[in-house]
Amino acid sequence: MRRRWFIIAISTIFTVAATALVVIQIWQIERSAAISDSLFNTSVTDAMDEVIKNLSADKQGGTSPTLESIDYDALVTSVNEALLVNGVDLLPTVAVSDIGMTQFYFCSKPGHEKKMADSPFKYNITLDDYGQTEDYYITLYFSDKALYLMKNSNVLVLMSIMLIVIIAMAYLTITRSMYNQRKIDDMKTNFINNMTHELKTPISTIRLETCYLTENLDEPECDTRHHIEVIHDENERMLRLVEAVLRNSRMARKKFTLKYSEIDINQLVSDEVQRAQVRLANADGKAIENYTTEKVSVYGDADHLSNMVSNLIDNAIKYSPKNPTIIVTTTLDGKYVRLSIADNGIGISKEDRRHIFENFYRVSTGDRHDVKGFGIGLNYVMQVVKAHKGKIGIESELGKGSTFIIRLPRV
Repeated sequence: MRRRWFIIAISTIFTVAATALVVIQIWQIERSAAISDSLFNTSVTDAMDEVIKNLSADKQGGTSPTLESIDYDALVTSVNEALLVNGVDLLPTVAVSDIGMTQFYFCSKPGHEKKMADSPFKYNITLDDYGQTEDYYITLYFSDKALYLMKNSNVLVLMSIMLIVIIAMAYLTITRSMYNQRKIDDMKTNFINNMTHELKTPISTIRLETCYLTENLDEPECDTRHHIEVIHDENERMLRLVEAVLRNSRMARKKFTLKYSEIDINQLVSDEVQRAQVRLANADGKAIENYTTEKVSVYGDADHLSNMVSNLIDNAIKYSPKNPTIIVTTTLDGKYVRLSIADNGIGISKEDRRHIFENFYRVSTGDRHDVKGFGIGLNYVMQVVKAHKGKIGIESELGKGSTFIIRLPRV
């Protein structure tokens, strides 16, 4: 519960911080855009002040230059050069008009006169008009101003987006890591509990049998052979449990070697089914075998493949509450042999199927607590299949049993 509230608190803090960051970045971008716009206007004004100053310096005899004396091409060039000097690399449309903008004497892009009239970039000049000085406008129109300002803000926008994405990814990674770590801790705790319980049973049995023999060894009615056999069987059971854990550990750390040989898969599976007959009989169950009519060989490790099949059969028996019926089938599937082991057990939910091959994961059995195991069997099965370059899948539905399907490359 404490961990849950901690995760909720962290999520809330991150959400508030991310929202605040987005708001600050939007405000900063708008402020930057306003500053860029102001700087742009100032740069254009400084450039035009220089152009008008140079134009006025062309006065002859103290009189203003006339409309006829202006070289409009040179004026456009002068405007463009002045803008570049002041940091503006946009080429504007340049026009000269009367003060009321009703008559245009020049426009570098004919047809743009209406746009020129709406432009805020108007600069007053004084020219000689037939012996009288009159005021006129030099007007500039920037068709790409918005694009220009946006380009100046792009770096800040991209940096802001990248920062938010990095923070979000870091948060999701940390949260996912915390969740996975919690899940692994829970699974390891369950594994230790299960392993302790599994080992405790044979140890207790051996202890009781040893104590009995110690106390009654000289009694005539003492069946020494029976009690020694019990001790032997329990010791073998304990060794199998320990070996299963060690084997899974080696598989997980990739520290194992396969002893390859050509194996008749039908014979190998049939042998494991026969070994399971005692367990099936004790559970009032049965096995149905359907093998390919022709011999099918695979190239692999006989011991690991036998353990793989044994694990699947054992699971089928354990998770079938009563009268388990196990159907074992082999078929040819192109370059593969397809092995399926089906049961009529409790089935596996969709959520459990997503994690079924994870280490230490055990299928939920509701209120049932009599299903023993460490949660490492199916992970071992998957490791064996992968080591043999095969594929494994599962088809299951709650209450309707499960079918494990394995495809192995055949010789």
